[in-house]
Amino acid sequence: MYFRMAVLILGIFCVGTAELSPSGMLGELSRDLSVTIPTAGLLVTVYALTVVVGGPIVTAVTTRIRRKYLLVLLLLVSVLGNILCALAPTFELLLVGRMVTAVIQGTFMAVCVVTAGNMAAEDKQGSAVAGTQLGVNLATVLGVPFGTLVAQQINWRATFGSVAVLALIACVLILIAIPEDGKATPRTSVRHEVRASTKWQVIGTVLATVLCSGGMFTLITYMVPLLTDVGGFPAAWVPAVLLAYGVGSIVGNFIGGRCANRSVEAAVLWLSWALAAVCVLYWVAAPSAVASAVFLVLFSVSTFALIPGLQVRILSTAADAPTLSLTVNMAAFALGAALGSWAGGQVIALGFGIRSITLAAAAFSALGAVLIAQVVSAARHRNRSKTSRDDEHALRTETQEATGIGAPR
Repeated sequence: MYFRMAVLILGIFCVGTAELSPSGMLGELSRDLSVTIPTAGLLVTVYALTVVVGGPIVTAVTTRIRRKYLLVLLLLVSVLGNILCALAPTFELLLVGRMVTAVIQGTFMAVCVVTAGNMAAEDKQGSAVAGTQLGVNLATVLGVPFGTLVAQQINWRATFGSVAVLALIACVLILIAIPEDGKATPRTSVRHEVRASTKWQVIGTVLATVLCSGGMFTLITYMVPLLTDVGGFPAAWVPAVLLAYGVGSIVGNFIGGRCANRSVEAAVLWLSWALAAVCVLYWVAAPSAVASAVFLVLFSVSTFALIPGLQVRILSTAADAPTLSLTVNMAAFALGAALGSWAGGQVIALGFGIRSITLAAAAFSALGAVLIAQVVSAARHRNRSKTSRDDEHALRTETQEATGIGAPR
């Protein structure tokens, strides 16, 4: 089980590093391809939009492929995209390579989550899903710095090439380690997946994911200016704080997985409110350098503690056909990221100041928490109603059997 999880984490690490690495080498990209920094930034924006649009489509057309081979196929597409990026002579072709890489991300992540959840015991699904999220954490903490270092010491093409080679290794390991048959690889139809993804419990959770992700990225996008411009934190120490932020994400991921193991509904409800509360308290702490750094780490812990619960809730709500629902939820994270980044920029542009983005992040997170509360309440009401009907039916059956009324003769 542990080796299988490590293989899935490696695959996610490759995909996550491919997604995030351009942000650490925009300078090298802009100089080599003769474009401006904002133009180079489109490599990040277009990637996110491709994930939002392409993920559900790729999932819909691949529902008949067994998950083990689907993981390999998707990762091979990512390899192709990274090779295109490494060889691209122009910015336009580099953008095409990024789109090829991005189009598989939502489906790949979703299939990894489903596979991990199915390989785990029922009371360990939260930890299993959190384990897949560790791949993203490691991409942030290790992948991006490594990609930046390679770009500085060799060139940015070597970064994309390195990711492609590592992804090929992951393909081989998936073929070796991931089971081919059994409950980890059932087949479903497009109609079945769509039906599962249109339940209100799924839709409500996806909308809450957009709002909570919006809150996360309203602050994440501007966390360095919060530290330096508002808190007066020394710029030389920012990398150390960002490393602590990465460690906080791993700690939060572990906490979120354990909480989801116990009760996924309680986890998403209370952790969403905790995220909103941390953002509000961050506004209070922001003018202090030390307190700002501390709350940035607490924000990281609360952010990554919430993510596994949102994923597990989708996995459990759409248990019979979860892949499309999870892919849509991955797209919801990307949409929330775009929404949050835009909202943070608007808050600053309107003259409220960088410090105020903490309150904007809190507002997004609180709206997500309110929606989660409504969805959880509706689920509990439905379960109570079902239990009451089942009890009533059982009592009626026992009465009929005892009196002979209505019993078969």
